[in-house]
Parts: sequence; C-alpha cells; structure tokens
Amino acid sequence: MPSLEDEVRALSQLMDQEVERYRLIADELDKEADCLKKGQIDLLLGVIKKIEGHTEFVHRLQSPIETSIERIFEALGKDGEDKTLSRLAAHLPPVHRTKVKSYQQTLVLFQERVRQMNEKNRTFIQEHLAFLGDLTSWLINPVTETPCYPKAVHPSPVVTPSYAFNKEV
Repeated sequence: MPSLEDEVRALSQLMDQEVERYRLIADELDKEADCLKKGQIDLLLGVIKKIEGHTEFVHRLQSPIETSIERIFEALGKDGEDKTLSRLAAHLPPVHRTKVKSYQQTLVLFQERVRQMNEKNRTFIQEHLAFLGDLTSWLINPVTETPCYPKAVHPSPVVTPSYAFNKEV
C-alpha cells in the first residue's frame, strides 16, 4: 500500500497539472480576446479548439484528483468524512497542508480570472452581434418614409383678395 507521502506526491502532481491547464486556458482566452478585437476568425477557431482541449483535460483530471484525495483520507485513517480538499488540508501535516492550501488559492485565482475573461469576451461578442443586427436591420428594412427637411423660411408675398371687381371694362 502506498505511503501517505506517495499519495500526497501523486495528488500534488495532479494538482500541478490542473493549475498548469488553467494557466494555459487563461493564456488562450487572452489570444481569443485579441482575435475577437482584430476580427481574425481563422485564428479564433484554432484558439477555441485549444481552450476546449484544455478544458476537457481539466474535467478528466477531476476523477483522479478525487480518487487521490480518498486514498489520502484512507492513509490517514479518516474514512466517513466529507472527502474534500479543504477537509483534507486540515488533517495533513503542516508541510503538505501549506502546499494544498497554496494550490487551492492558486486554483481559485485562475478560476476567477478565467471567469472574468470569459465574461469580457462574451460581452464583446454580444455587443458586436447587436451592432451587426442593427446594421443588418437597416439594410434589410430601409426607412420607408421620405425624410422631412425643414423648408427655408422665406417671407411669402402677401396677396390680398380684391373684393370689388369692375366687370365693365
């Protein structure tokens, strides 16, 4: 049976991989924003595929991380507890506890950065699509009314009706 040290080392490697993937996702999101601003659709599609690959990798890491956490709890003799990383950190020796807490903080920071960048890019896309929608609607549905321009104000000559006509000429 692997020792506590081996299990913590395995968990650390998995956590390092997860943090690295979040860093790569954040870098690709920066590239995505640049592609959006510059209108580089071909590059944008490649960047999105890379983000998707990194995201899938992070999702695939979740199961091994959970398994590793469970093994560490078993090595500590702490079955039956809520097996989360936060709980685990409380039961680890100080050297490992600091590493796990550092990992958690780094992960939270990356997750927040990725969330903010996604929100920023989503807002940019929505504003751009709204602009294009307005522009398209003007082209498809042109204004049917003729524009009204105010006429130049010129004093018109005053015409007075003549009430008396002399029919005998």
